[in-house]
Amino acid sequence: MQKKVDVEKALERKYPEQVVLVTTRNKQGKNNVMAVGWVTMASSEPVMFVLGIDEEAFTYQNILETKEFVVSFPSEKMAKETLFAGTVHGYNRDKIKESGLKIQDAETVKAPILVDAIANFECKLVEITKPGDCPLIVGQVECAWENTNKKLKRLYTVGKNHKLAGVRIKK
Repeated sequence: MQKKVDVEKALERKYPEQVVLVTTRNKQGKNNVMAVGWVTMASSEPVMFVLGIDEEAFTYQNILETKEFVVSFPSEKMAKETLFAGTVHGYNRDKIKESGLKIQDAETVKAPILVDAIANFECKLVEITKPGDCPLIVGQVECAWENTNKKLKRLYTVGKNHKLAGVRIKK
């Protein structure tokens, strides 16, 4: 049975949902990381992601400038770092260093990959579209990485107000 409610009330039932970390490096060599909740696949051939990132974000400006970025799926052990990356602005701070995230060089883009993430996807910008109030960034995957520790679980947003946790499947 369904009952009619306002949109905000119904949106409380959407969890768990994905959260990713997006890394960039601007032309001056400054790295940045941002948590992004609005993410999905756009294509399987070629593989593409769509990210919703506000125009005011440092990450958005870096992507406009360099036309590249990395999409990283954080492990549940990265909750503190992910929350930091999503709640602190990067224009005047080194969020990667301050959060303690470990990075390594990517292969096809200048943005770094995150060592402790479940997987990293190096992306080149395909297009930016703005169907509503938030620009949607489409990136094509050029190179992919996976963590060698198969026991690591993905981190998700499991409730409103940035509640983060792993998702357990009961057997």
